[in-house]
Amino acid sequence: MGSNWIGAFLVANNKYLLHPHGTEKDLLDKLKEHFKVFVPASINQSKLLGPYIAMNNNGILLPKIAYDDEIENIKKQVGDSIQISVVDSRNNTLGNMILCNDKGAIISHLLKSHQSLIRDVLNVEVSVFEFGGNELPGSNGIANNVGCCIHPLSTDRDVEIISDLLKVDVDVSTINRGVAFLKYGAVANDNMGIFSNISTGPEMQRLTNVLML
Repeated sequence: MGSNWIGAFLVANNKYLLHPHGTEKDLLDKLKEHFKVFVPASINQSKLLGPYIAMNNNGILLPKIAYDDEIENIKKQVGDSIQISVVDSRNNTLGNMILCNDKGAIISHLLKSHQSLIRDVLNVEVSVFEFGGNELPGSNGIANNVGCCIHPLSTDRDVEIISDLLKVDVDVSTINRGVAFLKYGAVANDNMGIFSNISTGPEMQRLTNVLML
């Protein structure tokens, strides 16, 4: 889409890559060896999937602003192999508010009333915890099942708590030449990462070492 903010457009787990309609075929061809299923999708007719969708290898959470046909399109393409549910919250940017892997999920207090649903769909323990000076744990980090990088303003105590909640090694980092909101510069699963080409060498070294990519 001509943007360095890869994580704003793509959402992935170890099997599925959700991408906007019209994503360049050359890009998808490069990724064929890494994902089993490619799912063209939109949310509320937007190409920005990252802010709205939270997922791990167990489930996909969609916002209530998604149209019925958009929800059915995703369900049809992923089949019964993964749980899908709509979170009936006026706070629709689930991707910004949920940081998760297959071992745990950290959510904003804005989603506290939906904690049980999130737990059931993602099939993990869910904890309310915020760090990095804002209410957006999903934007503040990028995680897989071996590591997690988080907002550079996070404290040592934050690192300790997040490591305990997600059950992985955690470290601070930036992306895209100093940007603190790591989610938007990359997409990663347990096997590979897609990073913006403006990220610096030290950033890439930190991110790939922590995520073990």
